[in-house]
Amino acid sequence: MVIGGARCRTPVLAFMLISLGIGFVTAAIPPIVDSEILPFGLPLHGVFMSLGAGLAAFLVTAALSGRAGVADLTRRSVRWRVPVRWHLIALLSVPVGATLISLVIYGPQALATPSGGWPRALAEVTAVFMLQLGLFQLAEEIGFTGFLQHHWQDRYHPMKLTLYVALLWAVWHIPDHFAEEGWGVEALISAPVVFAIGFVSLFFARAIFVWLYNRTGSSVLLVAIFHASFDAAINQLSYDVVPGSNTARFLIFSAVIILFAATVIIATKGRLGRRADVVPVPDAGDAAGEHTLDDAAARESDPRDA
Repeated sequence: MVIGGARCRTPVLAFMLISLGIGFVTAAIPPIVDSEILPFGLPLHGVFMSLGAGLAAFLVTAALSGRAGVADLTRRSVRWRVPVRWHLIALLSVPVGATLISLVIYGPQALATPSGGWPRALAEVTAVFMLQLGLFQLAEEIGFTGFLQHHWQDRYHPMKLTLYVALLWAVWHIPDHFAEEGWGVEALISAPVVFAIGFVSLFFARAIFVWLYNRTGSSVLLVAIFHASFDAAINQLSYDVVPGSNTARFLIFSAVIILFAATVIIATKGRLGRRADVVPVPDAGDAAGEHTLDDAAARESDPRDA
């Protein structure tokens, strides 16, 4: 990749090398990994990983399509003027869905008053959501939705697109595993298992993200809001609405994503909100990841209702 003249011929590879490189370097620096300066136990290394994905997206876009591409990526990253219902879906789907499932399983106990009261509990969830969105999810989704998903948007069938993006997204999460578990032999042996489990869960999440992106006129922000809502809910709200073990919390919140994604896939017949008249257009550069954003910069998804 050359910035400032030559076109980037392998944009996906360049994006992954930059973002993964930042992730692995960050995960190998003990003062960053061990830092506890962020509230609510949020990981500092995760901030650098997410910023790395966002930075890689802008660098590769600049090399690929210059100022026009960067301006387009910026517009899509902050696009908030979509119908209110999409904001509500992005914000409330996971917390409401998980709470309802927990009520079915645990009954009224799921809504027992938290130790500090519900006003404080909801305020903490809101604070975690804002931190997640600003420090983690927006930059991460600029990379994986605004650049990678958008880059392949019209090249692959929506389900194949979901598969490919989820695969690279799971690879990108590998440094986080080593940051949490260390760099010993045990962490190395368990990495493939963690990757496989992560890929399955990320596949269902990405299907929802593809659908949201298509239905909101290519809004990266709405995808990031949904992502941040999930993370805030499972990391904070789950302690208040799931009176069970960590495994129960994980399963309940994962069930929301799987059921949501399965419903969207079935309801859209696998098109995930893509217009029926859009046909994937592969080119000779598919194998090498060659593609330009010159045409993508002007492309907008259909904001019709699902």
